[in-house]
Amino acid sequence: MAGRKWGASVARALLACAIIVGGVWVIRLYGFASFRISTGAMEEALRKGDRVIVSKLPLAGNPGRNRAVLFYSPLERDSLRRPLFVSRCVGMPGDTIRVSNEGYRVNGQDFPFSPQSLRTYFAAKSLEEPLAEAARRLGIPLRDIRKEAYGTSFELTPFEAYQLADELGERSGQLVPRRIEEYTLIVPRKGRAYPLTPSNLLACREIIRQEQGAKAEFRDGKLFLEGKETFFYFFDQDYYWVLSDNMNESVDSRHLGFIPARRMVGNILFRWYSEDKSLRFKPIH
Repeated sequence: MAGRKWGASVARALLACAIIVGGVWVIRLYGFASFRISTGAMEEALRKGDRVIVSKLPLAGNPGRNRAVLFYSPLERDSLRRPLFVSRCVGMPGDTIRVSNEGYRVNGQDFPFSPQSLRTYFAAKSLEEPLAEAARRLGIPLRDIRKEAYGTSFELTPFEAYQLADELGERSGQLVPRRIEEYTLIVPRKGRAYPLTPSNLLACREIIRQEQGAKAEFRDGKLFLEGKETFFYFFDQDYYWVLSDNMNESVDSRHLGFIPARRMVGNILFRWYSEDKSLRFKPIH
C-alpha cells in the first residue's frame, strides 16, 4: 500500500513538472522571451549588450507601427543560420511610405525621426575647434568621427544637434546633416493586388522569388509567372518595412528588403538588463 502511494506521489510530481516545463516552453514559443541585443542598430534607444523582453503574442499591433521589433533575416542565403536583427517598424502591410531627410511620411501622415536616432552631420574645418569645445561644455559625444577633405563628419541625435547649433549661434550654419537617399514604396499586404512598376518590382524581387520559386522569371524589368507576363501580384502573406535608428551602423529593409510576417519575432517591450542601471526595466519606444 505504501509503495503504491509513493508511486502515485512520484507520478503526480512528474506530471506537475511536465506541466510546468510545458507551460514555460509554450510561453517562450508563443508568448514572451528574453533576447540579447548584439548590434548598435538602435542606439540610443537600445544599446549593444542590453537584454530585452520581446512579446511574441499573435495579437493586433504586434509587430506595431513605429515600435522597436526583433526579426530574422528573410534572405535565402541566410537560411542555415538566420541572424536576428533589431529595427523600428516603419511600414505596416498596405502602407505607402515616403522616406526623406525630414523623416517618414506614411499614408500621407508625417512621422519625424525618433529623437534617439543617430544621423551623420558634417562640420567644415573652420568649425572643428569651436564645435569640439561646445560639445565638451554640453557633454555631447561626437560619435564615429571621420576626417574628410573639407572637414569632419560624425553622428548625433537630433536633440544633440539642436543643442550644439544653439551653442554655436551664428556659426551653426556650418553644421549640416548629411542627406539620405529619398524613396517611396508600397508595403505588400496579403491578398491585395500589388502594381508591378519597375521600382516596386525591384523592391519585391526577392520576396516574389521566395513565394514563387522557379515559377517566377524576371526579364527586362518585368515579371513572368509560368511564362506569362503579369502587371499585378497577390502576395501570400503580409510584409513589413523596418528602419534602424542608427542608419549608418545597421542592417534593415534598405539591405534586406521587405520582412515577411513569418520572420517577425515581435515587439520589444522593455529592457531588463543594461550596463547602465538607470535604463533597466524601462519600456522601449
